[in-house]
Amino acid sequence: MTWFSDETLSFLRDLSDNNSRDWFQVNKPRYEAHVKDATAHFTNALNQRLAATYATDVKSRIFRMHRDLRFSKDKTPYNTHIHIGIADAQTGASWMVGLQTDHLVVGYGIFAFEHEALDHWRETVAGPQGEILLELNAHAVSAGLRISDPELKRIPLAWDADHPSGELLRRKGIVWWNDHVPQNEIMGPDAPDIIASELKPMEPLRGWMKLALGAPV
Repeated sequence: MTWFSDETLSFLRDLSDNNSRDWFQVNKPRYEAHVKDATAHFTNALNQRLAATYATDVKSRIFRMHRDLRFSKDKTPYNTHIHIGIADAQTGASWMVGLQTDHLVVGYGIFAFEHEALDHWRETVAGPQGEILLELNAHAVSAGLRISDPELKRIPLAWDADHPSGELLRRKGIVWWNDHVPQNEIMGPDAPDIIASELKPMEPLRGWMKLALGAPV
């Protein structure tokens, strides 16, 4: 069984320097062993850890190495990172793992709520639960986590421009990130347990989502 290793990072760095289809085809055996297979093994193991820890159903998504070039000025054909999302059935949010050539990041949240879920989010954070989440966010930042920026410059017109939860109302999604996980923690057979523990600081956001937003429709 293949796990993430220095060979994984070596492939990603080499791909970054040689981002072409010809190079990729020549080096496809390296990709298959040290990226594709390693990602599948790691993701399956992490799925099991998270499902057991949080008593939830999970569904994983491994993002493709091939880039969608249709609307991009950058025509390099491949991503040079590994991104994994593991959906949490109890909240509709996802645990996230991103391995890049020079760092590792983990997170939890929702990039963009669906239309009805976004309406529910806004109604919820406009009330007392918004104050609770603002406090949780402040504690998370103090603990070294990073929170995705609000997508809107202005508060939606249905609420006062000086609403105390304006920062939350300007959001279309929310993700807590930990940018400080040592890259070597994702290497080897112990990685699923280690990364699962690195995701524990996200529990306050997950708990708030379960209580305040409820199960996804």
